[in-house]
Amino acid sequence: MTDRLLLAAALFSVCACGPIASFRPASGLMPDRSLEVGAGIAKVTRRPYVDEPSANAGQVWVSGEVAHRRIGLTAIAPFDDDAAGFGGALRVNALRTDRLAIGNEVELGYAWFGLSLPVAVRLFDQSHVYTAPRLFNWSRDLAFGIPVGASFRLYDGFILRAEWQRSWQDFKYYNRRDHYGAALALQF
Repeated sequence: MTDRLLLAAALFSVCACGPIASFRPASGLMPDRSLEVGAGIAKVTRRPYVDEPSANAGQVWVSGEVAHRRIGLTAIAPFDDDAAGFGGALRVNALRTDRLAIGNEVELGYAWFGLSLPVAVRLFDQSHVYTAPRLFNWSRDLAFGIPVGASFRLYDGFILRAEWQRSWQDFKYYNRRDHYGAALALQF
């Protein structure tokens, strides 16, 4: 039985994928909330000089904050049409004011990792614009991405997020991709 579990875990990790969008601004949870559950979908364009199809993927996550809201912990499950993964993120909020949040984030999961510097600026109510320049892996290659997103509180704890990201696989201009995504989150 143990051999079967190890084989299943090995196959799962080989087929795993990482998240292709962030969807989690540095602003974190609203002041009166303790947990966020979200789901998002994203489309990644093909590289301009490579004969490959575009890709679609999704992710679900659960986030919470600890240590007087200075540390954010997230469980992330990314998936696409032929792979799935599981991992987590740890964000340390270096600065958090009424209008601005800046932090450091580390993501780690089956066959993926990421390092980012998330920044969020509150526009009004609990609505933010955000970015999180990130270094991550795309398959076996290292990649760099710059996402830009908007997070709008719809009603009570419901939040709509939209995100665009430009990434460069292996730091080559001809390996650039655009990522477009949307997500819905509930904070309670």
